[in-house]
Amino acid sequence: MRWSYIFASTTAVLFAETVFALPTPNATHTLSRRSVVCGLNVRTAVAADCLVSRPALNFVLSGSQTRPSVTRQNSPAGNGIPEGSSCDHVVELQVLESAMQQSGMCQVVAGLNKLGVSRATQLQAMANIINGHANLLFLASPVNLAKANFVVNAMASRTITSANVANVAVSAYLRDAVVTSRSLAVAQQLDVSINAILQDAIARANAIHALPAGQRATTQAEADQQNFKILMGHISATPAANRITVTRLWNRVVHATVVNV
Repeated sequence: MRWSYIFASTTAVLFAETVFALPTPNATHTLSRRSVVCGLNVRTAVAADCLVSRPALNFVLSGSQTRPSVTRQNSPAGNGIPEGSSCDHVVELQVLESAMQQSGMCQVVAGLNKLGVSRATQLQAMANIINGHANLLFLASPVNLAKANFVVNAMASRTITSANVANVAVSAYLRDAVVTSRSLAVAQQLDVSINAILQDAIARANAIHALPAGQRATTQAEADQQNFKILMGHISATPAANRITVTRLWNRVVHATVVNV
């Protein structure tokens, strides 16, 4: 599989002019930024990966131009991407990035990196999960394209309206029973992986002896260790119930309501 190790990749995104407006250059730039987690590109799945582990379902555009929706279909037989569809990461990488940043885990990753545990090593398990078969579905390309801004707004608990008709179709997709249940399971798996990094970091920090009061580190390595120990003291002091998790953010997304205007 292509997610056996982390490397940079690009995904071709198609769209339908007759249903949704064309993306602006800024929107295209946003798509490239959606791949980065804690400074590392973890988007390893590309369109071909939906063929290697072919999703069983394809969500096609339905409804009307003023009230678009999606219809769940069995993935058609064949060796290509279904016409008009893209390979969608249901739980988007930007959700993982947001959870990691807001929880302070990107600081933990950076701290561990300074201690010799590479970012790639730390994030590999998460890359395997988020690029895995359970998180990939075929989705109508214009809906897939519109999903990015919907997810950003939903995570921030901003009002999402039907003024952009694409939001209606994205909501229909995310509220599909199969999509909701599968994606929440993926989010929970990601949180388990994040917690494993956290627990490892806490154990490493506890093994570092604090310098006596008034004594300063004499080497950069020693300074890195002391700074890491201080960081983990702050991170571990945060009650688990107060931590931002992927599951918490993704629940906001799948349960976001589109306000009719």
